[in-house]
Amino acid sequence: MEPTAASTPSLAENPVLGTGFNDAVSVLEIGEESDMIPQTDLAEHGLAYWYRRLNDGIQSFSTISLKDKVTFFQLLSIMIEAGVPLVKALYVLADQMKNIRFKHIIATMAQKIESGKSFSEAMEDFRGVFSDTQIGMIHAGEASGQLNGILKQVGTQEEKNSAVTSKIKGALIYPAVVMIIMFGAIFVILAFVVPQLMQLFTQGGGELPTSTKILIALSDFVVNSYLTIFAGLFVGIGGIYVWKRTAGGAYHWDNLMLHLPIVGRMIRNMSLAKFTRTLGSLLNSGITIVKGLQIDADAIGNKVYRQRILLAAEDVSRGIPLAENLTDSRFLFPDMVVSMISIGEQTAELSTVCDKIANYYDEQVDQMASNMSKLMEPLIMVTMGVIVGGLIISVMQPIFSLLDVVGNL
Repeated sequence: MEPTAASTPSLAENPVLGTGFNDAVSVLEIGEESDMIPQTDLAEHGLAYWYRRLNDGIQSFSTISLKDKVTFFQLLSIMIEAGVPLVKALYVLADQMKNIRFKHIIATMAQKIESGKSFSEAMEDFRGVFSDTQIGMIHAGEASGQLNGILKQVGTQEEKNSAVTSKIKGALIYPAVVMIIMFGAIFVILAFVVPQLMQLFTQGGGELPTSTKILIALSDFVVNSYLTIFAGLFVGIGGIYVWKRTAGGAYHWDNLMLHLPIVGRMIRNMSLAKFTRTLGSLLNSGITIVKGLQIDADAIGNKVYRQRILLAAEDVSRGIPLAENLTDSRFLFPDMVVSMISIGEQTAELSTVCDKIANYYDEQVDQMASNMSKLMEPLIMVTMGVIVGGLIISVMQPIFSLLDVVGNL
């Protein structure tokens, strides 16, 4: 049975692909007599040709998004389920992907498989693109002969991770943008508006209000030290970036993020959802719990959770149940999670229980992201009102005083 647009309505017009899934199928049909997918004839000249070459060169350094990988695993699963050989399916996807870098990686993996490597071994050569979780699950799928089912699991898992990440970013982007605009406006007022009004303030004579004196002092500092301010911001942000890339810095930064009010709880919930979802998928694919925990630790993306999960893997390898091992880390693993994991271990249904925990925390993250947006909006508006109101009062007080003086003349 061939995959058609009717059978894959959600993928037919996928923006990640160059011309859609239907074109991929037509390319496949055209290529039935050849193992190689026909490549676009680049023997053309003129401005359009060189523009395309330049654009391809720039895109070769582009990042590969979660959306790209979700589409890749979903379409690969559909093709293999339809009976398309793995190598040919990879060449089809390589031809159809819009991301030039990902296009090259997929084609290279197909060539490596043709030369004798397994799919998981080919993926290992691109660990910066594919995670240990994905590689481990694909390896388990190859060993068990259930590659198509594992590909579906990987695609579903990546899709859920992408959705959770998008929700977190969506909740944080709005307040961040508003704060940046607000501080930018304050900087412009202090650097350009207040200095113009200072002459008016000094000409009026008399004692200036305390708020106006503070405003003038801030304006003088910004005007005379703006280079120092920008240099300090640059050095500070750069220093934090470099510090975060060290082992100790990354751990302490992640620990700080986990303890922040509101945001810390959201990060913990997101980490628990990812931890349990990944572990459940790995166990479903036939990977042992010790190996699954080791892979999960590297995939979770938080150094504090990573260290704790690796310790749990060591204890589980010595025969200590996972739930018993996590009881002393209630901040990272709440009692509800530990209790459900214990039930899963006792009933030999740990993978199913992990999926249920992940679904629960996905809902928690969704609700928190929605509530955060609702709570942050009035908080930001009040903050902006206080700051703007203070600026207006500081500027208008001496002006009113000056008008009173003029009126009494």
